[in-house]
Amino acid sequence: MNEDFLHHLWLYKLYQSGLHTTTKGEPIEFIHPGYHNTDAGPDFFNAKVKIGNTLWAGNIEIHQKSSDWFKHGHHTNKAFNNVILHVVINHDAVATTANGTTVSTWIMNIPPQLIHNYEQLKESRHKIPCIHKIHQVDALTVNSWLERMMVEKLETKVDLIQKLLKHYNNDWDEVLYVLLVRNFGFGLNADPFEQMARQTPWRIILKNSDELLRLEALFMGQAGFLTGLVTEDAYIRSLQKEYHHLKQKYGLTPMPAYHWKFLRLRPSNFPTIRLMQLASLFHNHRLSLDKIMKASNTQQLAAMLNVSLKDYWLTHYRPEVLSPQKAKSIGRRSCELIIINTLVPLAYAYGMLRDNEKLKNQSIQWLESLAPEENAIVRQWENHAVKADAAFQSQALIHLTQKYCRPKRCLHCRIGHLIIASHQSFN
Repeated sequence: MNEDFLHHLWLYKLYQSGLHTTTKGEPIEFIHPGYHNTDAGPDFFNAKVKIGNTLWAGNIEIHQKSSDWFKHGHHTNKAFNNVILHVVINHDAVATTANGTTVSTWIMNIPPQLIHNYEQLKESRHKIPCIHKIHQVDALTVNSWLERMMVEKLETKVDLIQKLLKHYNNDWDEVLYVLLVRNFGFGLNADPFEQMARQTPWRIILKNSDELLRLEALFMGQAGFLTGLVTEDAYIRSLQKEYHHLKQKYGLTPMPAYHWKFLRLRPSNFPTIRLMQLASLFHNHRLSLDKIMKASNTQQLAAMLNVSLKDYWLTHYRPEVLSPQKAKSIGRRSCELIIINTLVPLAYAYGMLRDNEKLKNQSIQWLESLAPEENAIVRQWENHAVKADAAFQSQALIHLTQKYCRPKRCLHCRIGHLIIASHQSFN
C-alpha cells in the first residue's frame, strides 16, 4: 500500500464511514479534503476540517506511519507549519512543526475490500489490469471515460505540435511536412523518416515541388539509398545526377542507409516505396495545409492521398531489384492511418490554437466516420466486450492502454477508481 493510494482514499472520502476522532479523542469532521499537491510541500492544500468546535483551514499531510513525519524531515521544514491534520494508517509518534506546534493526528481506517480491489489491480500481470472486471462497470461510464481519453490524446498531440511550431518559427506547412513524413514510417521506420525530414528542410522541398524527378532524387538521396550505388540503370543514374546537384546546391548531408528497416515488412511498405509516394504527394502541392483545412469529409482527405507510382516503380520495390509489375498506391488502411495520426491532430491543433471550434469539431467528426484500427490493443478490449465502433474509440482505447493501463495508473482512471471504490468483490 503506497501513499498514492492513501491520497486517493482521502481525496474521494473512501475511508471507513462513521464518527471520527483524533488520536486524542476529539471529534473530527471533514468539510473539504483540499487540493492535491503533486509538487514539494504538504500533500493537500486549503483543506477544511472541524476538530472539536473549531473549524480549521490549512494543509493536510498523509503518511503510512506517523513517525514518517520525522523521517521525511517535516519537523524542521517551515513549509509544513500550516498543516492542520496528520492523516496516518499507523500511529507511532506525535508530529510537531518547525515552530513547535503539535499537529492533530487522525488514523484512517480503510475498508478491507478496497485494499483487496486495489492490490488485485496492482498485482495483475495483464497489460490491462482490470480487463476481467470491466464488464461490471456500466457502459455509460466506460464510454464517457473513452471520450475523455480521446480528448486527452488530442491535447497531447497539440502539445507536440506547439513544440514543432516553436522550433519551425510557426510554419504550419513545415510542421505538416515533418509529421506526415514521420507517420509514413508507420511505426517501424518512423524515426528514420523523421530524421530524413529534419535533414531535408521544407524550403528545399517547396522550391523543387514543380519537378517530380527532383523530389524523388531528394528523398531517395537524403535517405542514403543512392550513396555508393554503381548502376547502369538510366532512371537511377538520373536520380543520382539530380541529387548530386541538389546536394551541392543546398549543402545537404544524406543519412546512412542502414537506419532503414526492411525485415518483416511487406514490399508495399518498404521505405523506398513510401519515399516515392511522399514525393508524389508534395509534387505541385498535391497535399497542403490549406487543402486539408478546407476538406469537409474523410473521402476528400483520402482523395488527396490517392497517389500511385508509375514507370520504374511499377516493376521495382528497391533500386535495381526487379519485381513483377504491380501498382503501388497508398492502400485504404494506410490512408486512414495517415488521416488518424497526422491530419486529424493537425486540424484539431489548428482549430484549438486559432480558436476555431468548427475545425476542432470537424476533426473529431473525421475520427467518428473512420473504421476502428485493427491491432492487438483493440482486439484485447473487444474480446472483453469493449468494442470500438470507429477510429474515435480505437484511438481512445490505445491511449488508455498505453498511458494508464500498462503503467498501472489505475488510481487516475475513472474505471479503475470505480473498481477500487466498490465494496463488492471483483473476483
